Amino acid sequence: MELSALTRSELIFIDPPQSSPDAIIRHMSSALFECGLITHKDAFIDSVLRREKEGPTALGEELAVPHGKCESVVQASFCVALFPEPILWPGLEGPETVRLVFLLAIPPTEAGTTHMQLLTQLTSSLVEDEMRSAMLNATSAEEVLALLSPGATPAEETPENRVKSHRLVPLILGLVASAAFINAGIHWVQSLS
Repeated sequence: MELSALTRSELIFIDPPQSSPDAIIRHMSSALFECGLITHKDAFIDSVLRREKEGPTALGEELAVPHGKCESVVQASFCVALFPEPILWPGLEGPETVRLVFLLAIPPTEAGTTHMQLLTQLTSSLVEDEMRSAMLNATSAEEVLALLSPGATPAEETPENRVKSHRLVPLILGLVASAAFINAGIHWVQSLS
């Protein structure tokens, strides 16, 4: 999956004025709507905020990946927001500092495929210190798009980076799978009532 094919310069925000998760989600959702990637902005925002209540989307390493899956998503896509100064985002053990936010918009029919592929690719790329640093130091949407393109400045593969990558990616994917399992269980129990 080519990450740069799922976003565009209008969906990349360098140092946006919003500093709360709610405001950032709303701002990025508006951009998705203006680009025609979602048809009903409020329905999409509701799906993202509902997902935020189910479990934190701050994943460590100054990264948050909020996401929405609903019928208003026309095609899988994402927005990026980069912050020179950390903001606070809900995490597993309370608020975490975040400087990089990816808002994923996923059609329900691609919830198990594109969603997981996109999360895996983003997290495996961004656990690399050099890639994350290059992303955080980008000063334009074009730089971010270049970093998301195939063959973008790969991080030097060192034993330390390899160990980090092999530990963080399964942890993140495990958290996502656990949240999905818990959510399915809640819906199942509610359907019995």
